Amino acid sequence: MHKTYRQALDSMAFSEEASDRMTNDLAQAIAERQMREAAAAPATAATQAHAANRRTPRFKKRWQLVAAASLAGALAVGGAGAIAATGALTTVNGLLDDMFNGAPASTEVIDAIGRPIGASTTCNGVTVTADAVVGDRYNYVVVFSIARDDGEPFDVAPNDAGTLPLMFEGPSGTHIDWMDGGGGSIHFYDADPNDNAIQMVESMSADTFDGKGIIGNTARVHLENLSVLDGANGPRTLVEGTWDLKFTMNYDDTTVDLPAGFAVDYNGLSADVESIAISPIGITVDYTAHDIMNWQDQDSGKMSDRNEAEMDRILNLPVLVSLADGTVIDATESASSSRTNDDGTTSVHKTLAFDVFAAPENVTSVSIAGTEVWKR
Repeated sequence: MHKTYRQALDSMAFSEEASDRMTNDLAQAIAERQMREAAAAPATAATQAHAANRRTPRFKKRWQLVAAASLAGALAVGGAGAIAATGALTTVNGLLDDMFNGAPASTEVIDAIGRPIGASTTCNGVTVTADAVVGDRYNYVVVFSIARDDGEPFDVAPNDAGTLPLMFEGPSGTHIDWMDGGGGSIHFYDADPNDNAIQMVESMSADTFDGKGIIGNTARVHLENLSVLDGANGPRTLVEGTWDLKFTMNYDDTTVDLPAGFAVDYNGLSADVESIAISPIGITVDYTAHDIMNWQDQDSGKMSDRNEAEMDRILNLPVLVSLADGTVIDATESASSSRTNDDGTTSVHKTLAFDVFAAPENVTSVSIAGTEVWKR
C-alpha cells in the first residue's frame, strides 16, 4: 500500500513551472496562521471567517477563525475571534439564479489550476474577479482580485503580519451547490502596492449532501460592503455595494486516498477509520467512534465545559501530517461533523484546509492516533 501511495504522489507532482505559478498565486497568499495571530491583535486582524452547519451538527471548536473587530472581544478564542453563520444556497435557489441571472462562468484548467473565464462583477467603481481556484474533493482555495476602476491604488496599509485589515460585511462569502456546510478563513493582501488591485484569498473546507465532493458544482459568491477594520472602532466602510458572481468549481482533483480500514484507540475509546484522503491543500478523514456524546442539559446558549469535553472526546481524533522541512500540520482539532448511529456509535467527518501548500514531494508521513498510515 505504501508503494501505491508513493506512486500516486509521484503522479501528482507538478512541473517546476506549474509549482512556481501555484506557489506564487496561492501559497504566497496564505501566510502561516500562527504568524498572523502573533503579529496582529484581534482588533486589527486581516481575516474574515465564516462557517456553516452540516448534518447534526458541524462543530468548529478552536477552528482558529478570525472575526470582525467588533466581535473579537466577545468571541475571543485562543488569540483570535470565531464567527459562524448557518445556511447555504439550496439547489433549487441555484437553479432559479441560473434561470434569471444567467449561467455560471466556465472554468478552464491550466497546470492543475482552475481559471474562471469572465467571473467578474462591478459595483460603485470596484470590480471583483475570481482569478484562480485549486483544490481537492472537499477543500479549495480561491484567489480573487479587487480592483478600483479609476486605476488608483487602495489606501489601506498592511499590518505587521503583511495582510490587509479588510473584510466584507453581512452574509458575504462563497456557497457551493449541494454544499451542506463548511469552515475556513478569508484574508486580504496586496501583491503589488503600486497597482489598482488587492487580492482576497478564501481557503475553505466544504461538505456535500451526497458526499461526492464539490468539483463540477457551481460556486456562488456574494459580497457586501468592503470595510476596513479600524482598531477599536470596528469596521469602517471603504466601498459600499454588493458584488455577485458565479463560476464552475473546475480544477484538477489533487486528492490521493491513503490506506484505511483499520482500528485505532484515542481519548479512551476506539474507532474504525474508513477513509483518509490528502492533497496539497488539505486532508479529510472519515471514521466511526465506538461511543456517543453524553450531552448534559444546559439552559443558556453557551456550551458548557462538560459538553465541550464530550465534543472533544469524540471529535478530536489525532491527525498529523509531517513535511520535509520539519513542519507538522496538526489536524486534530479540525472542523468536524458528526452523526449518532442507532448502534451506539458516532460517524465523524473531519476536514482541514492547510495553511501551507503541502507539495506531494514534501509530505514525509501521515499518522492517525499514533498509527503511521504512510511514510516516505
